Amino acid sequence: MSKHVFSTNTPAKATPSGALPDGLIAGNGDVTVTLGGSADRVKLYIGKADFWKADGRVYTSERGGIAPLGLAELLLPHLAYADYYAEQDLDGAFITLRLTDGGESAAVKITVCATENTILVELDHTFPAVSASLSLRAVEGSEAVAETGADGEVSWASRSFDTPECRFPSFGICALKRISRHIGGGRERVLWAIGVGTNHDTASWRKQVPERVAALDEAACERLLAAHTAWWADFWSKSGVTLGDKTLENFWYAGIYSVACTARNKKFPPGLWGAYSTADGMGWFGDYHMNYNYEAPFYALTASNHPELLDCYMAPLNDFLPTAKRYAADYLGIPGAYFPVGIGPLGMETDVRPDTKEHGHLFLGQKSNGAYAAVIPMMHWYATRDAQFARREYYEFLRSVTELWENYLVLADGVYQIYNDSLNEVGWYSGPDHMPSGHDDKNPIVSKGLVRMLMKLMIDLAGELGTDADKIPLWQDILERLPEASTFEKDGETILQGIEGSEGLRELALEYAYPIGQIGKVSTPELFEAAKHTHRKLSIWDSHNRFCSYYPLAARLELPPEEIIGHIHDVIRDRSLPNGMFRYGGGGLENSAAIPGTVNEMLLQSYEGFLRLFPCWNRRDDASFFGLRAYGAFVVDAELKDGAICASILSEKGMPLRLEKPGEGYAVRRENGETVLLSDPVTVLETAPGERLTVMHT
Repeated sequence: MSKHVFSTNTPAKATPSGALPDGLIAGNGDVTVTLGGSADRVKLYIGKADFWKADGRVYTSERGGIAPLGLAELLLPHLAYADYYAEQDLDGAFITLRLTDGGESAAVKITVCATENTILVELDHTFPAVSASLSLRAVEGSEAVAETGADGEVSWASRSFDTPECRFPSFGICALKRISRHIGGGRERVLWAIGVGTNHDTASWRKQVPERVAALDEAACERLLAAHTAWWADFWSKSGVTLGDKTLENFWYAGIYSVACTARNKKFPPGLWGAYSTADGMGWFGDYHMNYNYEAPFYALTASNHPELLDCYMAPLNDFLPTAKRYAADYLGIPGAYFPVGIGPLGMETDVRPDTKEHGHLFLGQKSNGAYAAVIPMMHWYATRDAQFARREYYEFLRSVTELWENYLVLADGVYQIYNDSLNEVGWYSGPDHMPSGHDDKNPIVSKGLVRMLMKLMIDLAGELGTDADKIPLWQDILERLPEASTFEKDGETILQGIEGSEGLRELALEYAYPIGQIGKVSTPELFEAAKHTHRKLSIWDSHNRFCSYYPLAARLELPPEEIIGHIHDVIRDRSLPNGMFRYGGGGLENSAAIPGTVNEMLLQSYEGFLRLFPCWNRRDDASFFGLRAYGAFVVDAELKDGAICASILSEKGMPLRLEKPGEGYAVRRENGETVLLSDPVTVLETAPGERLTVMHT
């Protein structure tokens, strides 16, 4: 029996939607299904990560972004007034719907197969009754070419975007076949398969998908279901948490699940809404917003030991890199990479407005967009030390973004300064003569933090990869002469300063600490206290742009765990959707990272280079976890029971283990039987690749 389930007694109320839908969800990382409709007309909204209307026109109502590919309708007219109950099973990754009306009943199971772009719909209902049917509907609108047809036993519906304005064409098809029908014992059992594909999968999409579905039979579908079950069992075997607070535990799994269902297409990663596109005209095109929104869904994935879900992350950044280099040369007159706020897949820029002050693009005053995208490679590198992946996927990108800052920084009186770089977005919407305040910020804290992060990261990466040795002295010089975050006094407390020379509480000031990671209890104790004061004075527990960062930071700052969890429950009560995602005015898939990210930081921390067990957890509350990943490429299992901690730490790469003493009377036992007492605040232990160490209470 599954442990982690979301359920609802009512049909979805806000599906379709131009934002995150409220219908239950399933997906395989490329294809998604969102449950909508009613008891008698069940609707399956089919999304696909690579199905974009890649319109390059100036901002108009006809512009697209990510779009729904298909719609399937299951008609059950005899159950129009049935009681409704639906479940989203996170462990098994499927949706079930149960309908009952007196002696009439139906059970529907929807599975988006993990190993193939096929949706299986299983129906078991009372018979004889009015005939049930499943059919595909053409999705029209937004200048799409929508067609339907049939080839023998297979019916199909296609949708395409290929207007002259499109940066690239998207052609998609859904193909449906009834696989089997069995009648007996007063029940009818029907199995349907829906194949999904696009031109981004194969040039022969129109032919190949219907042929693939036509070849399916019951045995093949059973194999798909078995492979699906095995895939998700393996996925969940990589990490997990067990908490006394089962609601909190359930939402930890939901946060990972909602991203995993939409983050496996290696060229088309999830944007603002993932592939949960149920309507045309998704907000902000569903694009990759570079100034935190794109990065945020990935915040918790490496720590949750799912670095494989980052295989897609770099694709749009690397695809856009040639353009970003051109923008740096043309608009700033320097080498490097200069990214606008909104980009899409395959080198696309989503928001181009020729009448803006910024050369017809939306940089929104910020030079930091490319550097912000480096946050995820930073997390990935320190937690995996995967040199091959770093060299292949993100070193060139990081090198190009670093080159921008090498040339953009101004050395004045022995200190590197940042001029004309906005902390917050500034609106360049009002024409070429509009010059809003904020465009000329000096030393914005986010940029300072990102530059410091980049220089540290590049020094480490270049040393590991044996590249750019001639650049390391410059990077070290920048690191040493770029000032850390500045502060000011407010009500007798030291507060992080968002912009040099400007006082006032700024939400973005806290990004310096999380996710950028430039403030720590030990590494920068004065700034750590300033961050605590800033966090408390801001008190933005319900900020629609900060859920994904404000809460994990609260754990790093060691706020009382009861306070953090209490606010999480407030957000669950006020903002959660029946599918375990969250709806804020300006937030989408990013919010799925908030609870996993926060719980991970409460149970295990390593961002300062040493490992802490249960650093922000009430020691009176039993809890355990397995498979959480720490900086240094350590994978940790741990249990807190009756106030005592035991842990198993696997060293993947043989890095030194710096372990904070979890309390009095603890020791580490090596595999060879050697025992090391943890008497110092931090104990450094040399490790070998593959070695497992045990932390125990003596």
